[in-house]
Amino acid sequence: MKSIDVKTVDNQEVFNMPSTSLAFIGDAFFTLVARLKVLDYHAKSGKSHKKATSLVKAETQCKLLTKISPFLNETEENVVRRARNTHTLSKSKNAKLSDYKKATAFEALLGYLYLTKNFDRLDEIINLALEGEI
Repeated sequence: MKSIDVKTVDNQEVFNMPSTSLAFIGDAFFTLVARLKVLDYHAKSGKSHKKATSLVKAETQCKLLTKISPFLNETEENVVRRARNTHTLSKSKNAKLSDYKKATAFEALLGYLYLTKNFDRLDEIINLALEGEI
């Protein structure tokens, strides 16, 4: 199978995208990462699903954002701030609004790094975030 070609966009174009679009991509990316990190080839899928679900819930993503915040550069902080402050009409039914906004900011950061093809930094952020979590 051929690799999937990611649409090429420059940093400024990605930075100007709606935060919800960045979070949309970041959510998909982080869900896949979480599933791959907890995958136990010898266990039933339900066990892996439960572990992955615990990582992708808003409360955990809020905690992960707090954990990585001291390591963010100015551009990354701006992406996070803009996403966290985005007005939203929806929220997770099982999360506080403040946790939901921070989780969205975490996902937007991942989406930003992914779309700008900053894969080394994305890997660094994921490793920092998940250190000691799994």
